[in-house]
Amino acid sequence: MGDDWEDVDLEILKRRAEALALPRAEGAAVVETVALLQFTLMEAEYAIPLEEVEAVLRIGHIVSIPLTPKHIPGVIRRRGQTIALVNLRHYFHPEHEGLADADFAVIVVAGGKRFALQVEEIEGVVHLPRSDLVPAPDNFDKAQAPYVVAVTTGGLAVLDLGRLVGTSELGMDSPRTAERARP
Repeated sequence: MGDDWEDVDLEILKRRAEALALPRAEGAAVVETVALLQFTLMEAEYAIPLEEVEAVLRIGHIVSIPLTPKHIPGVIRRRGQTIALVNLRHYFHPEHEGLADADFAVIVVAGGKRFALQVEEIEGVVHLPRSDLVPAPDNFDKAQAPYVVAVTTGGLAVLDLGRLVGTSELGMDSPRTAERARP
């Protein structure tokens, strides 16, 4: 019985390979897509380009660091590396009090820096046509708008992490670097 299923599986794979090997029809439109990691934060849907994502993990233990900004609750450890954890909820809205119910960390590399975003839920990877991404509307949250590169009609906001790490307010510089940057 097992051999019969293997034959069926091989036949299905062979038909798929033949169909994919056919030349594309003349005039067929090529749709450029973008791969994004979608996650939930502050009861809204966000995404970041998949090429900036290094790993996704459940947060185990956060080591708090004295005198860090409120939006950096501490550091986490992964494979012997210490990684700063950034809470965008407190970065965008510092007036929010209390702990965020965010159990996941998305480790990213952007602007030459490695850090982790603290998020509530990981929705998964989505592939969207680039044409579905439009600039953020004028009425978009003013605290987030400078860091949102695009939105979809479904309300998904795509963050530009390069812009985020390019700001001095994020506090990703070491204390020595920050001291040298002060006038």
